[in-house]
Amino acid sequence: MTFRFALVLTIGLGLWAAPKEAPPGLRLPATVRPVKQSAELTLVPGSDTFQGRIDFDLDVREPRDVVWINATGLTISSATVNGEPAEVTPGTKAVTGIVPKQSIPAGAARLHIEYEGRISKDSSAGVFQLQEGGNWYLYTQFEPTDARRAFPCFDEPSFKSPWRISLRVPAGLMALSNTPEISSTPEPNGMKLVRFAETRPLPSYLVAFAAGPFEVVDAGRSAKRKVPLRIIVPRGHADEADFAKEAIPQILTLLEDYFGRPYPYEKLDSIVMPISNFAMENAGLITYGESLLLAKAGQDTLNRRRGCASVVAHEMAHQWFGDLVTTAWWDDIWLNEAFATWTADKMMEKWKPEWHAGVDRVEARLFAMGLDSLVSARRIRQPIESEGDIANAFDGITYQKGGAVIRMFEQYAGQDGFRRGVQLYLKRHADGNATASDFLAAVSENAGRDVSPAFSSFLYQPGVPSVSAELKCAGGKAVLALSQKRSLPVGSAGSENERWSIPVCVKYETSGSEQSDCILLSEASAEMALKGKSCPAWVLPNSGEDGYYRVAYRGDLLSRLLEKGRGQLTAAEKVGVLGDIRASVRTGDMPAAAALKLVPEFAGDPSPQVVSNDIEIVGLLPEDEIPAELVPKRAAFIRSIFGARAERFGWTPKSGESEDDQLMRQSLVPFVARGGQHKALIDQAGKLAREWLETGKGIDPNMLGSVLGTAAQAGDRALFDSMLAAAKKEQDPRIRSTLIGALGSFRRPELATAAMNLFLAKTFDVRESFGLLFEPLNNRETSRMPFEFVRAHLDQILQILPREVGGDFAAGLVEVGNAFCAPEGAEEVDQYFKSKVKDWIGGDRLLANTLENIRLCAARKAAILPSYAEGLSGMAF
Repeated sequence: MTFRFALVLTIGLGLWAAPKEAPPGLRLPATVRPVKQSAELTLVPGSDTFQGRIDFDLDVREPRDVVWINATGLTISSATVNGEPAEVTPGTKAVTGIVPKQSIPAGAARLHIEYEGRISKDSSAGVFQLQEGGNWYLYTQFEPTDARRAFPCFDEPSFKSPWRISLRVPAGLMALSNTPEISSTPEPNGMKLVRFAETRPLPSYLVAFAAGPFEVVDAGRSAKRKVPLRIIVPRGHADEADFAKEAIPQILTLLEDYFGRPYPYEKLDSIVMPISNFAMENAGLITYGESLLLAKAGQDTLNRRRGCASVVAHEMAHQWFGDLVTTAWWDDIWLNEAFATWTADKMMEKWKPEWHAGVDRVEARLFAMGLDSLVSARRIRQPIESEGDIANAFDGITYQKGGAVIRMFEQYAGQDGFRRGVQLYLKRHADGNATASDFLAAVSENAGRDVSPAFSSFLYQPGVPSVSAELKCAGGKAVLALSQKRSLPVGSAGSENERWSIPVCVKYETSGSEQSDCILLSEASAEMALKGKSCPAWVLPNSGEDGYYRVAYRGDLLSRLLEKGRGQLTAAEKVGVLGDIRASVRTGDMPAAAALKLVPEFAGDPSPQVVSNDIEIVGLLPEDEIPAELVPKRAAFIRSIFGARAERFGWTPKSGESEDDQLMRQSLVPFVARGGQHKALIDQAGKLAREWLETGKGIDPNMLGSVLGTAAQAGDRALFDSMLAAAKKEQDPRIRSTLIGALGSFRRPELATAAMNLFLAKTFDVRESFGLLFEPLNNRETSRMPFEFVRAHLDQILQILPREVGGDFAAGLVEVGNAFCAPEGAEEVDQYFKSKVKDWIGGDRLLANTLENIRLCAARKAAILPSYAEGLSGMAF
């Protein structure tokens, strides 16, 4: 690298003037735009480098002395502008300048570059390769800003133009890209050149290619245009794609119907990557981690199938939202990701209503609210001023909060009008770029009302609204008194004065019939008149739990709802109410003892998600935040309420069980075994684990992680060694991941250290073992060890960590600080990490989140613990 720049600059001194302008910062100038791009790459899986050449047809908007272009980790050997040699001059780590002999006039121009790049074996950013069964497979991952590792390019979403890709690969391998193959020509040295059809306009981050000894599973054709659907798998895995083969065409048909237009591209390949745990919506060539899309017969699980279908729906929805219409800049990435999240939920509710996807949607909303409670939380539409801002944009605020806000305004606008707005947006901006205002305009035109002001109140400010609701009945009339403020946990430094325009929808029972009403709450307070001539028996202030707001129940509103209306609530609504109860404790509006008294009311619910959220009330204070003498009392509390039901379920499925029964077992039994210190269940888990490690049999696949994790918590060195040996031999990535997670679950400090050392030893691929640095956070005996381990081995860890999809693994290291729950702990974490995170993409915000979480933990513990202890002590066991 040093030699190349020295050579270029020497040539420049004799022939060319230096650029007259400084290199651009985060964004390239808009004065030069690509009209068409053609790239040819020579790729040999297993090699460390590749060769490439790329041609650009350019639209030069004003005379230019230099063309700035994105390039990272590439060695550029030559460049020409309009056929004349040009100098390659360094700009920044992400930008390179191409300096022609003479100024380029405004108008059309042609740029040609030849270069060499790196094929990574330890990172999934750019061009990378993975090994499976002794064979190397090559893939790409370019979002958000890693196309520049594959070719010099205009690596921003607004630079959208057609691409032609050609791949020179070994003759025996399959090559794939976004479009169908149009020719394959034999070449010397056992190679072939595969050319692909020109794409529709795409930004660089959606271009993709792959090469390897793949097998093809035919998944049929799309419903409207009969586009071929294929699943591309590593050699020997074709028989593991049965569920994906069923799900992909059916869900695609639902998407075509909802969007009112056919799947927009010429083919749809779903290609499987070993090891990886992510998926990417490349146009016509969607990549999936192996465990997301494939499962061996007899080893599949309910959660894997449901997760597969949801991810498939999400990535295929992107073919319209994100690919056909692309965000203009990363501040509107929610237009891609939040919409794909929301659409996936809709498709799951339509495709498999028995899966209760609406409940999962509410749980995702509650997760987002947890993130959004921090003062350091991002906005949905956050200004993008650095690489870190781009990396941070791919988070729960963008995905889950964005999806929840879309759901709320879909109900407010009316589902039919909202759908017409979506379809108009796609029609207007197909093959182009769009912004939030473009989308809101399209919806408003079809909703019969301007949704922009209300919707924007959620886009441009962080935080969760808290809507206080109190029922007032007098003179034969009933009103619901509403007020709003920002929901903040005890100890927060934030202000409660923010205001939103909130579509508040309520349902209630009056005179024996169920009613519903809605109001747009834009002021600090308002009153909603309810139908009927008598006081409602009960009121749910968030009908369907579709609103992105928390409810603070005032007066007897909550008791009325639980005593008279609980039977009328859907599972999703029960989950939402339980979330509001937990939030009320954390904000100081409800004593923890009062919340604990409500736990038995939901403990017998038939919905596994309801019971799981009921369990979370017990976890308002984690085990490591309560005094040691209180741990046995909490264990007795758990056994008294949940123990008998957990014993009936046991670790092993029974004939004739429903899917909900199987999911209930996954939530209930390990919780009672571990949190309830249920000796019989712990012993059974240990016995089942040892039998499975010896024979590979005896544990239902749905329960494998629960059994192994429970056994590990009580396990010794012999069990650790057995699990480690099994993980080293395991070829199935999902089972291997389960074993690696169990290795991090041992409570004995010396075994927690041994697990973290597996990362340093690179015993497993670092993308699989990175979580071992954090697993000990979950156990009282080992929670501080990850911080000490990172502090002792940081240099070695940083040498191992790859730069991964969407950012920097190193930035995640700050989360080992979440073990602390005292102000002095925040100071210690801050002092150690604050100078380091500046070099880690996205690290500044993650550190701010971690420090705020530590300080809030200290405040929560001080505020909640006395009432929490009272609640446990006051229960009759």
